[in-house]
Amino acid sequence: LALALIVSRTPWFRDWLRRTIIREARQYVNGELSIGQVTGNLFFDFGLADVAVDLSGDRVVAIKALAVDYSVFELISARMVVDHVTLTAARVHLARGADGWNMGRLLKAREREADRRGPGRSISLPSIAIVDGTIAIDDDSGPRSYRLPRRIEDLDVQASFAYEPVHFTIGLNQFSFRAADPDLTVQQLTGTVAVRNDNLYLDRVAVKTGESALNIGGVIESYLRTPVIKLATAGSVSLPEVGRHVSALAGYPLHPKLVVNANGTLDRLLLDLNVTTEAGIVRGPLMTDLRSPDFAFAGPLQLERLNLAPILKNPARRSDITGAVRIDVTLPSNPPGTPVFN
Repeated sequence: LALALIVSRTPWFRDWLRRTIIREARQYVNGELSIGQVTGNLFFDFGLADVAVDLSGDRVVAIKALAVDYSVFELISARMVVDHVTLTAARVHLARGADGWNMGRLLKAREREADRRGPGRSISLPSIAIVDGTIAIDDDSGPRSYRLPRRIEDLDVQASFAYEPVHFTIGLNQFSFRAADPDLTVQQLTGTVAVRNDNLYLDRVAVKTGESALNIGGVIESYLRTPVIKLATAGSVSLPEVGRHVSALAGYPLHPKLVVNANGTLDRLLLDLNVTTEAGIVRGPLMTDLRSPDFAFAGPLQLERLNLAPILKNPARRSDITGAVRIDVTLPSNPPGTPVFN
């Protein structure tokens, strides 16, 4: 063991390890992996410097430094365990083309569960840290109903990952970043996200941005095919902040405090509402159609002191409505000159 430890620190061994990692990665990665330097030893820890993954000539991932702590005995067992992983100055380029997102083509398909595939070996990473990450996003071919930021900076993450063929669980202890074009600041995102049998589970997910704060829990069933949403949401939302990313909600100077239970598909999503805004209070069940490009809302609601002026974006429509109503509203998002309400 002592001789092996000595050998593992030699330049020859580190170069052999670097070439071995690149060769083994071809089993899982469609792109070309490159590694500038390997440090540490094979038994307890090692580090990688200047790591990059290229896909079809495009640099998709670049990492200045990757540090990994582990026990070789756990690493070679049936369940691979890596104690700590730290990525410093990671740079990611996301691009969507006619065939989808580039990241969707990065990993090779292996085992399969429902419509998902992955490696056939269990993996546990209880501590993952990303420090000073950056993401560049090219989404010019995406839907016009929403806008993703073109750049995300100061990405800091404290997370965990557990994989069993072929479902996984991601735990978030800290997730924050600054986005630009359009602007968005996520101060904190915590909770657990898990995939089982083609269902996406959200457990105690809490997100706090510069202007909004939400708590979300529940499940999205058949999320890869026709999603069935069963979620409970509570908190406060800034529509000016959301409107920078969702065109149909732009221009509304409202900051609703809400409790919403959602159940159904995107084209028939039933929302049980309890919403308080500067324009009044709205309670009751609302059937919605959230498919792009238009959005529709219909159902019986209870109103308290509802002022239509900010909702209709017309100061002349000021009102004070209390009572039971039935609404049937469509918000077209295209073309740009179309009135908000039909």
